[in-house]
Amino acid sequence: MNTSKLGDNQVVSVKQERKINSGCRNKLVYACLRKKMKLQRDVIGSGFSPFPFDWSNVPRRLRTKRKGKFHGKETLSRPKEALSKPNEELSEPKKALSRPKEKLDSGVFDIYLKKIWKICSEDRKRHFMYFDSLWFSLYRTALSKDKVLTWIKKEHIFSKAYVFVPIVCWGHWSLLILCHFGESLQLTTRSRCMLLLDSLEMANPRRLEPEIRRFVLDIYKTADRPETKHLVSQIPFLVPKVPQQRDGNECGFFVLYFINLFLELAPDNFSMEGYPYFMKKDWFTFNCLDSFYERLDSLN
Repeated sequence: MNTSKLGDNQVVSVKQERKINSGCRNKLVYACLRKKMKLQRDVIGSGFSPFPFDWSNVPRRLRTKRKGKFHGKETLSRPKEALSKPNEELSEPKKALSRPKEKLDSGVFDIYLKKIWKICSEDRKRHFMYFDSLWFSLYRTALSKDKVLTWIKKEHIFSKAYVFVPIVCWGHWSLLILCHFGESLQLTTRSRCMLLLDSLEMANPRRLEPEIRRFVLDIYKTADRPETKHLVSQIPFLVPKVPQQRDGNECGFFVLYFINLFLELAPDNFSMEGYPYFMKKDWFTFNCLDSFYERLDSLN
């Protein structure tokens, strides 16, 4: 637009409009493969309140020298060459490995998650499934809520032991895991519960609990299940103490690593008696996490 003929106020208005349009350039079209419907792709935090933390005031965590207790199957968790090295070398690398410079958007997150899923054995995967990383965010909007519930209904989640639900709200990634959702609450060998894994405890992950319980109740209702609001309120909502991120960009990679390790280590029958299992503050070392970044990028 030629601004030479506009007044000063009009010129300012045009420049502001251009700035707003530029800030919206990351709005992508989200194509649902099953419905072939086009929905607006949410970039991290768009449509929600801004990320409520000033990272310049948050002290950086030092790399831990504690050795992770669970190694599990050697896939993406630890580099093969590290197995023969002394423990201290596993915990504290001699030189810094790659770390994410930018927070993951939902498109890149889904690409990485598909890589993790591809290398997991078929026998192991049959106990698990995962939701698209945008489904929970889209559920929170009135226009797409019913569509999301319809998509979930077609996934037959109640036949799975575990369902991964990536969550991105307020510019931050966390991981919800629905455990044994097709089982009765009266069973003692398998416990129906919800796990919320969050690498930023200071963000108060439990503030999501009301929305998550509404989400779960709607899933049951859409599937014509007998679970009531009272029963859903009785399902344990657990937030284990897991390793915490070192800066404001790592949350998406933490969620991917949580999924990768949970795929390897989760018991066939999750019970409250065994909780929190491996999900502790010393679950893994930052050296293993940094190696995970590199190995994830190297996969085709």
